[in-house]
Amino acid sequence: MSALNRRYSRAALTALLETALVNTNLCAAVYGYQPSDFGGKSPVATVSSAGSMRVKQTRGLDKNEFYFNVHVFALYSDGSTWNEDDAENAIDNIEAAVSNVVSVNTKTNNWSNIEISERTITDSVEVGGIEYRREVIPVRVSTFAK
Repeated sequence: MSALNRRYSRAALTALLETALVNTNLCAAVYGYQPSDFGGKSPVATVSSAGSMRVKQTRGLDKNEFYFNVHVFALYSDGSTWNEDDAENAIDNIEAAVSNVVSVNTKTNNWSNIEISERTITDSVEVGGIEYRREVIPVRVSTFAK
């Protein structure tokens, strides 16, 4: 038996978030990786791998826990029409939408459980020379394989 590859769970989570965030205009884009530059887009979300835990279970099932970080980036200010308050509102709105995606998709064909695995963290970072407000949302996906 070969181990499950977490990239499929990452791709499924990215697709769900793209539907929930881009189709509702909360985000300009959702990436299934960490780009080095957003090409002027804001706000954006990324989904990146954050580790795995594989546990041999009884009855021939292996439990796989895949960890992902959903990063939300909102332009801090453009000095004109978008300001710090807009950035803060954007990360708040997107965090709520990500939480909703997780709560309504707890069991899918891609996992047996998904949850926000711990407290989110907010800060400010530079990406491609531009300052963004950022929130990191840690997510855990559980799967079982024979």
